[in-house]
Amino acid sequence: MLFEELVITIMKAINLERTISSPFHLIKGKKSGQTIQDVGYYRLHPYFAVMPNLEKRLYDEVIRNLFARQLLRDNDQVIDLADKALAHAMPASPLNGWKYRGNEAVFLNRLSLVVQTLSYTSQQTNRFDPVHNAEDLQSWVKHYLKKINFRDPASVARFKAEMLESLEAADAEERSKMVLMQRLTGLGWSGMTWEQIALAHDLHILDVQLAAVEALHAWLDVLERNGFPMLSPLLDHVIQRSVLTESTQRTEKLFEKGLSLSEIAAIRQLKTSTIEDHFVELAMNDPFFNFAPFMPPAMYEQIVTVSKKRNTKRLRDIKEELPHATYFQIRLALALREDQP
Repeated sequence: MLFEELVITIMKAINLERTISSPFHLIKGKKSGQTIQDVGYYRLHPYFAVMPNLEKRLYDEVIRNLFARQLLRDNDQVIDLADKALAHAMPASPLNGWKYRGNEAVFLNRLSLVVQTLSYTSQQTNRFDPVHNAEDLQSWVKHYLKKINFRDPASVARFKAEMLESLEAADAEERSKMVLMQRLTGLGWSGMTWEQIALAHDLHILDVQLAAVEALHAWLDVLERNGFPMLSPLLDHVIQRSVLTESTQRTEKLFEKGLSLSEIAAIRQLKTSTIEDHFVELAMNDPFFNFAPFMPPAMYEQIVTVSKKRNTKRLRDIKEELPHATYFQIRLALALREDQP
């Protein structure tokens, strides 16, 4: 998947519902109530936080290109895709952003330093400039290397064999895997910059960065499912075990103790709107979430009915017909809808 295809895929889900900047915030993994809410409303989990370091100027460049090619129509309010963009079939992708939330970079940094170390020390070269200087990363890698007895040639051979076998099994394009390998450094070769890789593949820099993430997600899936003993430890704290953000988990614990929304906001010293965001996130992820403390069943049914009738999840549009409902109640009801796409 090219970066432009990623953007269009997201836009298809939120066409005429959200602004041009919405995909940018989603791809970066912004933890705002709106972005988290959209992940659940529109089933955009695969694309959340896949490129946390995405630069706005590069994103805007892609948007301008979509307008220039008439794939986007000018609409000051919302995304308005042209018919040819809506009809374009998007390629399948192994992206699983909600599961990793940018932590695939932790795995890659560990792998890069381990590969570099094994490459040098296996050739009796103990002095080199590490590719990563972060103390916590170096400390983790040193501990790992001791555990695998990294000076034993047999350990190095097993590590290499696991790398080749697991990466080959990853369900990603060969080009994506190549991009990933071109980032690694060892004795006699230096990892390429994103600019160099983009030039080598005749692609935009965002395309090769996305390709690396796709390869990583597919690779991590193989490692998690098949348990490669040499590589699996590199997954430590990489996979997001809870579907909830950390802040929402803390709110959930207080809610389970019987505290109200306002009480939780006071205890956590957060805005009421932030706590409302957490309840919307809880509602999206808990099929047994009890909305009774926040609205009567009749109001829930009204909100869902209006949303279906107008074929929209835009809060303002629903509020126009149901002025007695609060925006929080509307958001909560939409999060609970059973027929979300």
